[in-house]
Amino acid sequence: MKEKIIMPKMGESIVEGTIIKWLKNEGDIVKKDENLLLISTDKVEAEIASPINGILEKIECLSGETKLVGTILGYVNDNKNKEDNNKSLENNNKLININDDISTKIENITQNTNNINNNSQLFLSPLVKRIMNNHNISIDEVKILKGSGINNRVTKKDIMNYIEEPKIQNNQNEILKKNNDTTSINNNNILEISNMRKIIMKNMIFSKTNSAHVTTFFDIDYTNIDKYRNKNKQLLLQNENITLTYTSFIVSAVCKAIKKHPYINAEIRDNKIILKKDINLGIAVAIKNPEPGLLVPVIKNADKLNINGIACQIQELSQKSLNKKIRPEDLSGGTFTVTNPGNLGAIIGTPIINQPQVAILGVGSIRKEARVIDINGMDAIAIRKIGWLSLSFDHRIIDGIVADSFMQELKKILENWQI
Repeated sequence: MKEKIIMPKMGESIVEGTIIKWLKNEGDIVKKDENLLLISTDKVEAEIASPINGILEKIECLSGETKLVGTILGYVNDNKNKEDNNKSLENNNKLININDDISTKIENITQNTNNINNNSQLFLSPLVKRIMNNHNISIDEVKILKGSGINNRVTKKDIMNYIEEPKIQNNQNEILKKNNDTTSINNNNILEISNMRKIIMKNMIFSKTNSAHVTTFFDIDYTNIDKYRNKNKQLLLQNENITLTYTSFIVSAVCKAIKKHPYINAEIRDNKIILKKDINLGIAVAIKNPEPGLLVPVIKNADKLNINGIACQIQELSQKSLNKKIRPEDLSGGTFTVTNPGNLGAIIGTPIINQPQVAILGVGSIRKEARVIDINGMDAIAIRKIGWLSLSFDHRIIDGIVADSFMQELKKILENWQI
């Protein structure tokens, strides 16, 4: 039985990936979940694992090739008999010869880069290109670097070392002067738009033009949740893997509210409304490298987790995103998204829907405020923990009453959290 190795979808906005390196050769025996190759997209580098135990029978796409999501990269065969092994070894020898030829050609290109005017001859991964664009590094600067990757390929580590080394960085001005490369106009820095940013631009415009965006706002009293967190501080100190952030409670409450309002957890496909049975919540995580942006890892079947399980998932996925350890399956399959601009102090925001979803929740900052509350039928002023939530929704299938009913239910769950 053959299993396909597919270029994965690394998030909703990713349409292609570049093969950086095959970690196995044709004919190699591989185990299920053993890494086969390294790919790079406009956002992250990731390793693709074998789907089954068997033999890497065929490699369809070689290192350096950029392929669309869904492209077959190769095959793993679970047939391990001697005849197939011998055939695989013969194919392996052919691949080695092919790779030797390719390595020789790449080496020749690398040795002659100073005499080549066509920049396309120098292979750079999308990740390295993003870093170059973000730091205004020219192709001529990269050509003088000695790469540590295969066939002297310049890696992320090489480019970051170049940026952080003051002595080397001083060479930038000399190279720019030699090439008369204008990088500023009227003292304004000019940056090329990276592919990652181009994709973000395209997706944002598509979402705004494709969906009828409307946003509704609700204020939330988090005082009970704050008391619950304080009450369980000792438990949290004993388990270092759990951090009960406000986002954990919001995710838990969203799952409960969605079950009563399934249109929030839907998709429009082929003129049909698909009500999703699974509740897979995407959590927006801010990243700084290779340039400022967002990754949206997904908590699968979040409604089946308790508050501690949700907190662990948020913490684990956030760390993976920040440490560039996120896998393709962690970024796909989301049915609803929560984004938290309040982490940086924003009172509230109007987020754009993450297609093909139909709604997204924005979380504002949480702060102490004086509020009038009812105590035994008497009005009183009290200090409460207050924050705002915003729901941007697709008015094509979600009416205002449905959106507000969902938010009303969400508010009720959060404000009446059992202490």
